[in-house]
Amino acid sequence: MRRTLALLLLFAACAGDPPPPPPSTATAVLAPRPEVLAAGTGAMTPLAMALAREVSAGTGLRVRVEPSIGSGGGIAAARDGAVDLGLVARPLRPEEAAGLERIDLARDAVVLAAAADFPLEDLSSEDLHRLYRGELRGLTVLLRDEAESANAALESVHPGLADERRRAAATGRFRVLDHDDAMALALATTPRSVGVFSLAAVRPPLRPLRIDGLTPSAESIARGSWRAVRTLGVVFRPERRDRVMPFLALATSERGRAMIRSLGYVPLETGG
Repeated sequence: MRRTLALLLLFAACAGDPPPPPPSTATAVLAPRPEVLAAGTGAMTPLAMALAREVSAGTGLRVRVEPSIGSGGGIAAARDGAVDLGLVARPLRPEEAAGLERIDLARDAVVLAAAADFPLEDLSSEDLHRLYRGELRGLTVLLRDEAESANAALESVHPGLADERRRAAATGRFRVLDHDDAMALALATTPRSVGVFSLAAVRPPLRPLRIDGLTPSAESIARGSWRAVRTLGVVFRPERRDRVMPFLALATSERGRAMIRSLGYVPLETGG
């Protein structure tokens, strides 16, 4: 008996503890709060806030729009369940799209917004390039971060501007802002400054500049004459569709499209 017990103890000592279970690949998803939360690109903040007020007045559902965290931040927050709606102004990358639904709502004009004391109303294409090269003395161009969707919209219309922006950022002589709110504050506090921005988010004393005589507006987007545009939409986890449905129903309705127009965006006639 003692010999058998000794052998069992020796075997257990040699065998060691059982191996740990394999690591879980599941991502923890935060539980929803009582109110619907929305966050993401600042380009969509004016629209999201207007829709939120209308939904609250019509249904009693509270929708809270958080300050700008960028499209990437909105996508990540929606994927993790930190918000119900991610506000986006660019296409989703393949690694971001898994587990999310997207509905596009509007097109947005990307403009150069100017400080109140900026001395010009109209820039030529050459003036724009000279600004980014730092050749217009006494004027300050404020840059956005590399991932900003407004960069791509403006630079698709002005070949070579992307390289000039990157070279300007690399010199360290130009301020680079990470979010729309930061750009708005910098424009309001930096004399004779200009920076890339959403037309619908421009508020006095800031003003949008004409480029090559073209005025940015919802009408010029619809006509196709203002070509620096991007598509705005929302992303959400499929299991939260019912929670966000009042917001989506309003945004894609005729009433919602009228609100989109009134705010300076161009509505998409169908969501999805």
